[in-house]
Amino acid sequence: CYEATIQGALAFGPGNVLAAASVAGELRIWDLDEREPIHPPVRLPPFVIGLDFSADGSQVAVPFGYNNPGSDGVEVIDTRTGDRIARLPADAEARSVDFSPDGRLLASGHLDGRTILWATEDWQQAGQPLVVDRGFVLGVAFSPDSRTLAASNEDGTVTLWDAGSQEPIGSALPGPTDAWVTAQFSPDSEHLFAVYENGQ
Repeated sequence: CYEATIQGALAFGPGNVLAAASVAGELRIWDLDEREPIHPPVRLPPFVIGLDFSADGSQVAVPFGYNNPGSDGVEVIDTRTGDRIARLPADAEARSVDFSPDGRLLASGHLDGRTILWATEDWQQAGQPLVVDRGFVLGVAFSPDSRTLAASNEDGTVTLWDAGSQEPIGSALPGPTDAWVTAQFSPDSEHLFAVYENGQ
């Protein structure tokens, strides 16, 4: 097994692989069938708290920026080699990332209240940032059909966005006031489930 001081983030990927980032700034990617690391550890900025694999498992997205002024953004790592495929700079710390299931987009949620969409074809920003005035973005999640993006905010609300038009879908979904929240879609894309820090 992999032991580290504290785990910052874990993510399972296709092909029975596991990515683990420690708060000390180290990413390891494991082949769970072989129970061996696929390559040597990748050095990262410290305090990574989110990871996500692309749908085909070939890439891992890593948000960063905590205690690293001027180096905020997202790095995309090649799963098999550990090489950096892209570095996506931003103006504020990234806390969360999610690849769209169709593989076309990567979403990143930031502490300045913005969600940024990146085109995976060329790693350029796709359109303007998605902005709501509700504090920083705790989490981002695409629906399984890749049509809708949910952004969870620190004030307890969840905002739904049309991934194609990049327009909000209705008003923000309310929750317990000022309770941190994370949200995920059901496998059929028909329902959204939200869990709050107060247990609701």
